[in-house]
Amino acid sequence: MSVRTPIIDVIKAHMNRKPLSFHVPGHKNGHNWHSFLPLFEQLLPYDVTELSGLDDLHDAKGAIAESQQLCAEFYGAGETSYLVGGSTSGNLAMIYGVLQEGDTVFVERDCHKSVMHALELCKANVVFLSSRRSSITNHPLGVTYEVLKHAYEQHPQGKAMILTYPNYWGNVIDYRETFRFAKDHRLLLLVDEAHGAHFVVGNESLNSPPSALQLGADIVVQSAHKMLPALTMTGWLHFSNTIDPTIKKQVKHALQMFQSSSPSYVLLASLDGARAFLEEQGHHAYRQALEAQKKLCEWIDVHPDIELVEEEAHFKDPLKLMVKPRDSGTGVSVLTALKQVGIDAEMADPNVTLLILGLSSLHPDTQKRLNHVTIESTPLKEKNAVEAGAKGCLSELIRNKDNKENVELLSLQDAVGRVAATDVIPYPPGIPLLLKGEKISEEHVEQMKQFLSTGVTFQGFQPYRGIVVKRKSGEE
Repeated sequence: MSVRTPIIDVIKAHMNRKPLSFHVPGHKNGHNWHSFLPLFEQLLPYDVTELSGLDDLHDAKGAIAESQQLCAEFYGAGETSYLVGGSTSGNLAMIYGVLQEGDTVFVERDCHKSVMHALELCKANVVFLSSRRSSITNHPLGVTYEVLKHAYEQHPQGKAMILTYPNYWGNVIDYRETFRFAKDHRLLLLVDEAHGAHFVVGNESLNSPPSALQLGADIVVQSAHKMLPALTMTGWLHFSNTIDPTIKKQVKHALQMFQSSSPSYVLLASLDGARAFLEEQGHHAYRQALEAQKKLCEWIDVHPDIELVEEEAHFKDPLKLMVKPRDSGTGVSVLTALKQVGIDAEMADPNVTLLILGLSSLHPDTQKRLNHVTIESTPLKEKNAVEAGAKGCLSELIRNKDNKENVELLSLQDAVGRVAATDVIPYPPGIPLLLKGEKISEEHVEQMKQFLSTGVTFQGFQPYRGIVVKRKSGEE
């Protein structure tokens, strides 16, 4: 039986009618287009709107509903909703739909900023949980059973737990015991699995992580575009088979709030195609990607200037590789050297550069360009192992909702001990180093200085200017 593509099929049927457009969008099926983006012309007929026969994402009963159901069946979900605002829209809807003002929620501190934004909107009481850190990279690897158990004993009124699985670099601890504790204590498990949409075709025998749904998550958000052949901003939100119908209804309502009322049919068609690709050739493509990874590792192993970094995590996504200079240098120096030979890596932090492979073979120019990478040795200052968030296994965070705060700008060193009035977010990966409302520590300042000295970029507020803090009571 051939793989079905219901959304693509109805759009093609609509195009075959050769209709004249007296509706939005204004390019009129490509008839009214400009010369600045000529390559878009073949794509424009797919950019339609909610016409008869094309279904409606927010009230899906036809092709979109069928495609979503096929996706749910493939992933083993009870129901799946398509996302056209990326995992950000899914995280916002998942959290806002589940939590109400005053609810207590356990949250892995090293989470994406969209999780923080959702928590701010729903005004939940947040108990942040510290991740276990890698002794090799200092990256967060996940929340251990012991940390969750301690937090629950302090806050038995907890309603849910929010986790990032895997981390940005594709690594994670064995979460089975943590998930089991959460389920045994009736905590709803909400998982940001933005980087794990391909785990469904992975191979656990090679230490690839199992999917969060397999582990027992209640709601899972995945980015299709991060690891699958799909357009940017595409994703899906999965409900487990056992989710409470009332919670599902609330989350689906929240999806209407956080997603456009005019969803892109180009993105919906992309999701339909990505899901069909996984069904038809996902397992073969994954094996092909493993062969590509093996080749790339072999080339890096003999490279004179860069080397692989082997993480200590229990599960490791083989399609993500971390590299660093063989001698002295930073992750950013590798990123820059790769760019100079025409290789764009995903990101770098002060220690490593992240390379992400797709579900495909390597470009034929990869080895040739890699061989031209050279890195000049540079003396490095000693780097201390520091982390985002408060010390200890858990901490309460109170976010001030008043936008008319009395604030001032201080140098980084003078800001120690004061309360931050802005978020500080290295990007990528978009994990806030410091949150508005958190007390600024020496560790925060040290890490900001390290990031600045090695060329890491920040999104929004730039800490080289100093840091905005709340004025002390009585100051003008």
